[in-house]
Order: sequence, then structure tokens, then C-alpha cells
Amino acid sequence: MIRRFKHVSAMSAVTFAIGALATIHPAQARAEESHYKLVENWAQFPPGVTKWGAATGVDVDSHDNVYVFHRNEDMPIMAFDRNGKFLRGWGKGMFKTTHFIRTDRDGNVWVTDRGDMVAYKFSPEGKLLLTIGKKGVLGDNNSHDTFNGMADLVVAKNGDIFIADGEGPNTRIVKFSKDGTFIKWWGGKGTEPGQFDVPHDIAIDSKGLLYVGDRSNNRVQVFNQDGKFLKQFTNLGTPWGVFVKGDKLYVVDGTKNSCLYIANAKDGKVLEKIEGLSNPTAVTVDSKGAIYIGEVTAANVKKFVKK
Repeated sequence: MIRRFKHVSAMSAVTFAIGALATIHPAQARAEESHYKLVENWAQFPPGVTKWGAATGVDVDSHDNVYVFHRNEDMPIMAFDRNGKFLRGWGKGMFKTTHFIRTDRDGNVWVTDRGDMVAYKFSPEGKLLLTIGKKGVLGDNNSHDTFNGMADLVVAKNGDIFIADGEGPNTRIVKFSKDGTFIKWWGGKGTEPGQFDVPHDIAIDSKGLLYVGDRSNNRVQVFNQDGKFLKQFTNLGTPWGVFVKGDKLYVVDGTKNSCLYIANAKDGKVLEKIEGLSNPTAVTVDSKGAIYIGEVTAANVKKFVKK
């Protein structure tokens, strides 16, 4: 374990100099007026559910089915089709603190429980397939199977799993194989490229690059899957949630700014901005370009479509 820690430190030292050159500075031009409009009451709730709980996670699968993770004790995971028709729900009494939800290329549903510090993999129908972490057991940055900041995760095409373990004392990204076997971690607390201060959210693009919302450092850092730092964007507010679709990077700022930035994923230039949100923490986009945003304080999942 000591040998692994030295390797990570050495890698970080090498990448610091690269990071200084790769920083993307704030865009000079203001984003144009939003080209999106809000869709009111897009979801049809099932019997017994009349409103959203605090919506901490939202994602879509390859069929544009929408999965929501919200703080509703009876039905924390809910699935809808692209027209808002309720499909199914599950997870009653299973989670201590709901956080992010993600789908993988096979349609499986992944969620993170920030309270119990575990991640769960479900089939699309809600069957539990895999658990990563030990329920209620805390670890540190060097731990292989425990966490202390379980926040978000993404799954690569080959099944490798990347967990943002950063909403707590830990400050790292952890890589696992598809069966949950520990591979490596990188990060550590700091402000240099490759270090983190609350790595709260993580997304992956079609090329397999990882975008990490380094929340308290007010930046999005980009890495390859081995943890090599590539570049960073410092003009996208305080990233509470990140998502990549095609050549666009979507970042929600959950602070008093409460907005969505839509930026070029290559250089971070802001293309447009949706304002007037309320503590947004998660964002996803379907194949038609519809945007879904989970709001915690407002307890809402908003849907925006192009005008």
C-alpha cells in the first residue's frame, strides 16, 4: 500500500507542471440567451406519490428512460419513460442518504449512498447485483474497500468503475474493475492540478475521458482512465453535478448562483446558461437533447427542451 501511495504522489508531481499549461481561463464573452424552455409537470407520479423528494440524482439510459434518485423513503428510485410515464420504482428503506444515480451501457442502474458510504448496482428492474463498500464502515484515502466521502460514480465501456470519494474527509477518485476489485486511486487534498478539494461528481465522455467536479476548488478537472491529468476548466462556477454528451459539457452550480452551464467539452467555452434554478446537484441529457436537472432544496426534477 505504501508503494502504491508513492506512485500516486509521483504521478501528481509530474502532472502539476502540465496542469499549469492546460488551465482553461474564464470565457470573455457572455453566454447568449437560453434556447431552452421549461416543461411543466413532465412526470406522471405513481399512486401514493404526489411530489418529488429532494432530488439528488437523475440520469437517462440508452432508451431515454429517466431514472431519479430522490429522498422519498417509500420509493427512492423511480423510473419513467421519455414521455414521463411511470415505469417502476424500488429501494424502500434501503438507503441512509441518497446521492447520485447513473446508468451504464447495459442499462444497469448505479446509486451512491453518502450516508452509509456504499455504492449499489441494480438491474434495470431493480435487482441488486453488486455492492461496493462496507455499509456504515469508514475508510481513508488509502482504503481499498471502504470510503469516507462516497459521492458519485461512472462506468466505462469496459466495465471499469470510477468513484468520486470526496464529499467528506477523503479527496480521491477510486478505480475498480467491473467486478468491484480495487485497481488504484489518485488525488489527495490540495489545489494543484491532480489534487482535489471535495471531488463531488464525475462524468465520462465517448472517448473515455473523465470529468471531475472539484467542487471546493471551483473547477472541473479532466483525466484519462489511468488518472493522468489533462486539463481543467475554471470558468464554470462551483460544480455540483457534471455530465458530458457529444461535444458538450453540462455543469450545474448548486450555490447561490444556481444555474446550468452548457460549455464546449474541448475548451470549456460557455455556449449558454440556464438560470433560475434552486440548488441543482445533478444533470443529464437524453438523445433528443432534453435536459433533466435534479434540485435538492426545491425538491424537484426539472425538464428543459429546446425552444
